[in-house]
Amino acid sequence: MGMLDHWQPVARATDLGRKPLPVVLAGSQIAVFRTASGKLGAVADACPHRRLKLSAGEVIGEKLQCRYHGWTFDACGEGESPGSPKMTTCTKSYDIREEYGLIFVKTRESNPQFPTLDNKDYTHIGTLVHEAPAPLELTMDNFNEIEHSGTVHKNFGYDLDKMHEVKVSFESTDDSIRVMNVGPTKRLPFLDRLFIGVKPGDLFHDDWTTWFSPLHSQFDHWWTSADGSEERKIRWRIFLFYVPVTDTTTRVFSMLYAKSKWPFGGGLRLGRRYIRKQTEAEIMSDVDMLQYLADYEPGIAGLKLSRFDKSLGLTRERIQRVYRGERGNRFGLRIAG
Repeated sequence: MGMLDHWQPVARATDLGRKPLPVVLAGSQIAVFRTASGKLGAVADACPHRRLKLSAGEVIGEKLQCRYHGWTFDACGEGESPGSPKMTTCTKSYDIREEYGLIFVKTRESNPQFPTLDNKDYTHIGTLVHEAPAPLELTMDNFNEIEHSGTVHKNFGYDLDKMHEVKVSFESTDDSIRVMNVGPTKRLPFLDRLFIGVKPGDLFHDDWTTWFSPLHSQFDHWWTSADGSEERKIRWRIFLFYVPVTDTTTRVFSMLYAKSKWPFGGGLRLGRRYIRKQTEAEIMSDVDMLQYLADYEPGIAGLKLSRFDKSLGLTRERIQRVYRGERGNRFGLRIAG
């Protein structure tokens, strides 16, 4: 399977209105549209007649009409010319579906499993989209480790002077990686401490799993007493999808969820705007940090890696094998087996 053969999000469902929407996935330009009956379509964003962007056109009934000469295309890419009625054509089309408030596409030839998100018993806080100024591997490196929380993040993670106390463990399968971190929590702002119920000496738990078809992670964040016996009031669950746009740009879709032990709805609906704002600030801290990378080289040979970085090599191998469908060793890694 190649990069376009996996179900990947290209937009939020709310981003697609009556007009077609241009998106880019792994360098491929695609026009996404919704017909008058609500059916979704995704076709190559270039009219085969004279190569005008189909996303510049408009939806007429059940078809997407090119703005240049009025040629129309259905959701399967079948097109026809109004000026030459006997002339027909076909452009590349993609499988498309709407789930979890996102619009996913893939090639029609592939048959991957659609990602399953475990959001039962959680309240949806919001779905965010960010453009990370870095290649796919380096963007994932940033989100898939906690060591940088001591310097980059303000409201979650671990203080730098206590990072050595954090315990980290790893589990992996052929197509997934799980990392578990636990240690003394960073000091939170007053309102957050009050809302979550964090007390002095509490532990912060960061437990995440990444899958590679498509590339996405589930992050679980929660706090407990120092002995781990009592969980505090709020637990976060965040799903991140990492979508390559170009060789140096990655789009990150963040789906925010939480659940609460507080009575009367847990205060999550009332505090949704505040939670979303705080979480978005933390994600933006990650995105902003990526602009300072010295180069875009995805290889890790020669780097002085710490105990938190074991997932980097595992991630590289699975991106190459599962996601890109490539054999060989692009990154100079020693891969067992």
